[in-house]
Amino acid sequence: MQNEERMNKKEKIGFFDRVQKLRWIERCSNTQHIKPYSVAQHSFYAALYGIIFSGLENLRIGKQLYDPGVVSMKCVFHDIEESETGDILFPLHNEYSEFKEKLDFIRNECVEKTVFAEFDVSVRAYLMWLWKHAKDDSPEGRMVACMDKFEILMYAVSEMEIGNNLMYQIYNNAINIIRDEFNDIISVIDVIEEIEDIYGEAVK
Repeated sequence: MQNEERMNKKEKIGFFDRVQKLRWIERCSNTQHIKPYSVAQHSFYAALYGIIFSGLENLRIGKQLYDPGVVSMKCVFHDIEESETGDILFPLHNEYSEFKEKLDFIRNECVEKTVFAEFDVSVRAYLMWLWKHAKDDSPEGRMVACMDKFEILMYAVSEMEIGNNLMYQIYNNAINIIRDEFNDIISVIDVIEEIEDIYGEAVK
């Protein structure tokens, strides 16, 4: 009876316990890296950078185009499914459409039926919305998508600083994607130019 009661109580903390796995799930697992790099770290820094760049962009254009609170929440939740699926390497779901289609279905099932399972319908619907629309076409969604690449760029820079030249490919890819897809987010582009002045121009 005591074990059953304990299990019932543990079910109520399921989400809070489950997402702790994000601190152990390693990113860039196919590239040698010196310092640990977890999904939890990635989400935190993406949210932090998103808040900063949202503020800088709002100041630059003179109006509240980006809601920093929405950006930060979307950043925190954008990879939440990886608490169940682990980190799926970017080239796999970017280059193979059939794999991406099946992966998107699995991700949705994981989030709806497992990750947010303990919450009631209304809370689950809101959290699902944050996750599904994390990188949508809204200003906040585009900022999140940009921060997804900017954060990995900064991780690559931190590795290059300690001698890991294997990170140059990730460095190049991140900068090229940001320049191609987010060149209207000028405050980010300004920082990219400063980074290239120090570490070299990205190779196409």
